[in-house]
Amino acid sequence: MLFEYTKCKKCNHLNPAYKNICSECKSYLRERVVNIDLWNTIQLIIEDPNKAFKQIIFSEHKNFIVFITFFIVIKNLLISRFLSVPELGINGVTTSFILSFVLMILITLVLSSSFVLIQKSLYTKKEIVLRFRDIYAVNSYSFIPYLFGLVFIFPVELVVLGGDIFSNNPYSFEIKPFISYILIGFELITIIWSFFLIQKSILALSANRSYSIIITSAYFISWSAVLFFSSKIVFSI
Repeated sequence: MLFEYTKCKKCNHLNPAYKNICSECKSYLRERVVNIDLWNTIQLIIEDPNKAFKQIIFSEHKNFIVFITFFIVIKNLLISRFLSVPELGINGVTTSFILSFVLMILITLVLSSSFVLIQKSLYTKKEIVLRFRDIYAVNSYSFIPYLFGLVFIFPVELVVLGGDIFSNNPYSFEIKPFISYILIGFELITIIWSFFLIQKSILALSANRSYSIIITSAYFISWSAVLFFSSKIVFSI
């Protein structure tokens, strides 16, 4: 298990993994980590996810979380818009962008916070002491590959497909089938990668593979369902 209690060498008191000073005798347990180094953490997410998760947990300030959440909201909004294309096409949207964005902020926060609370409750039953913000930060950073799709793939889609991305008469994959399916494939890879990281983080915390797969599967199904139903509501209020 990656985040077991840290035993103080001086007084033998068991401290939560996120503490760097013993709560009993005030001795130092490990080196202090003040902030998350964004670029180093992104590199570790790719090369050594468990080390990245440990640094995120150990960090006193979960910086960049608002920044990452903001871009997750944008990505969720784009995927919901793609899912709405068969029904709405280019000109069928009746909701303003600002209202759609605000709704997606609320939807994303409710979904992500709900799963953090579920995870926290289950970890507590296994006597794993983590704070809400520790779990939320790990989950948020697990979506870094998901954001690769926003930063690298979506601009290519705009350049290659233009407004046809949101067209249903004809669909973009009918106009440029090869490149459309290639781009969709890359999008799916980033999504699978992110949920794999969530599964890996839960496994590192719980040391239970079945448990991590069940929780991640539930998260993925809920996320997919929420974005699907959002595509039916958010753009046509």
